[in-house]
Amino acid sequence: MSAAPSRNAICLGGPCHGMLTHIDQDIGTLTVPVPRRSPEEPQALARYRITRERVHHPCRTEPFIALHWADPTEPPGPSCPCGCDD
Repeated sequence: MSAAPSRNAICLGGPCHGMLTHIDQDIGTLTVPVPRRSPEEPQALARYRITRERVHHPCRTEPFIALHWADPTEPPGPSCPCGCDD
């Protein structure tokens, strides 16, 4: 039986603000499930950008990766940071 991966990122802003999650990628955007307030509420997702920013917290020796909310009104950027997919 394998243990769940440790949480290494924190969501900043948006509907998941303050939520801890685990990520395996270094760059780009990802979708995070928004916590439901009740079981009847439909599952929603929010987009977050992975950043170089790190957030220290006393509960963990390693800093958390900061995920910044990608506002849905913001046009999506290129999937490759160099812009080669334009």
